[in-house]
Amino acid sequence: MAERNVTAVHFFSSAGKVIEAYHKVLQPLCQEEDLPIIAMDMLLFWANNPEKTTAQDICRCRGLKPGIVSVYVERLVSEGYLQRQPVPGDRRKVLLRCTEKAEPLVERGRELQKRFARRLMEGLGDEELRIFYHCLTVLGQNVEDVRKNGIETEE
Repeated sequence: MAERNVTAVHFFSSAGKVIEAYHKVLQPLCQEEDLPIIAMDMLLFWANNPEKTTAQDICRCRGLKPGIVSVYVERLVSEGYLQRQPVPGDRRKVLLRCTEKAEPLVERGRELQKRFARRLMEGLGDEELRIFYHCLTVLGQNVEDVRKNGIETEE
């Protein structure tokens, strides 16, 4: 049986390293376009998740603070990469959409994302990838359950 003594630090460390490597891949594009990594990451988030259209969505999905999101949304809007649209029936909400100007940048970012994913999967066979995707699905469901319900404490 596989070792079950995985601690939270294993998850945090692994997630942190993946994010660090991902940012290293995006860095040359960000430097070329004079955009901070987080702004590029946010732009790609909205481009890749068209059902997620608000600042609240990215805060919830990516764990970003609203103040940080607000700063970078303003920058992306002012540079013409994002546009704000009112939500009919809810004047407090604003939809965020990538602009036509963002399209070439998004396509280049998506290509880097694909190359990054392929690189991380190197050396894994079809069966290992099938199991990996299954594990990601189960872990994702468990994470969502913990986010909603917490965990039972042992007494």
